[in-house]
Amino acid sequence: MFKRVLVAAAVAGAFAAPAFAEVAISGSAEMDFFYRTNNTPNGDGKLLEEVAIVINLDGSDKLDTGDTLKWRLAQKVATDYRYDSFGKREAWIGYAGSWGELRFGNQFTNTYLQMDWPYGVKGSGNLWADLGAYSVNWGDAVSYFSPNWGGFSFAAQYKLGSQDDATNTNGYDISGGYGNDVFNIDGGYQVHNDQLVGTFAVGGNGQVTGDLVAADAKTELGHIGGRVRFGAFNIRAAYKANKWEKGSDDVKLNQYLIGGGYGFGKNNITLSYQHLDGAELNGNSVGSDIDQLAFQWDYSLSKNTGAFLQARYQKFDDASKSKLPSWAIDGWNGKDDNVSRILVGTWTGF
Repeated sequence: MFKRVLVAAAVAGAFAAPAFAEVAISGSAEMDFFYRTNNTPNGDGKLLEEVAIVINLDGSDKLDTGDTLKWRLAQKVATDYRYDSFGKREAWIGYAGSWGELRFGNQFTNTYLQMDWPYGVKGSGNLWADLGAYSVNWGDAVSYFSPNWGGFSFAAQYKLGSQDDATNTNGYDISGGYGNDVFNIDGGYQVHNDQLVGTFAVGGNGQVTGDLVAADAKTELGHIGGRVRFGAFNIRAAYKANKWEKGSDDVKLNQYLIGGGYGFGKNNITLSYQHLDGAELNGNSVGSDIDQLAFQWDYSLSKNTGAFLQARYQKFDDASKSKLPSWAIDGWNGKDDNVSRILVGTWTGF
């Protein structure tokens, strides 16, 4: 992490000396080169590349009360479909002390962060962390983070929503967990009112579609997971329940994940299995079960940089019934009953 000192200029000579606040620059840079099968209507594969660079600017200032004012401005660079303006990833101001921390502004939702890490990792994130009945971030959030009480902590977020009483689009996110050197348990619950989020679509008589604002809409998600570490081994398992509602229609989708890893020297091997139940519309099956296997081999190149080989395979029970968007399953062509991805890349943190 690089640190710089930012000199805050005195306003209209109100201060005899300039005030100083610390600013830290951090982030990561990732390069991925990969091949995906069944990505075209005729079943051909595609060779693709992605570069993702994350820049975080973090500032802090010690207040006379003993508390700390904090802020973050974050951006993901070289991504052509989201976070394409500075601060769209994160832009918040917070206040922290022995009592915990309050944040105001554009933030990731904590339930998403729990699912993203440490559960949706090493190839399993496309279905676990990137797909579901939840919002990734809220631009109008107020959040509270508790202190750590002997391994237990929690966070509560509230989305203010619009001022339209008919479609307020407000919501809340509650998450928490307990952890020690051997065992962790994590859980979260999120509700987004008057809006369907986390893209999902069901045809026929069910008019439940993703990213739709409506007074009779609601999106709901709950998840729980556990992790165990013993020596060089680790195991993780989790359950996630998704629900989309609009009028008298509701769609439910349950997910299950189990994975483990082993580290030796500069190497780490991870393997995971994931199952998605077929989606249910008003209690009736309308979707296809999906099974996924994901593998990753990591090799440390330095204290901050690693190289990795990743492979995952996903198979449908009945591909014709899948309601998932193509992007969620590696650009799947919508016809074949499986899709695979093999990837090599590097990641460095700074």
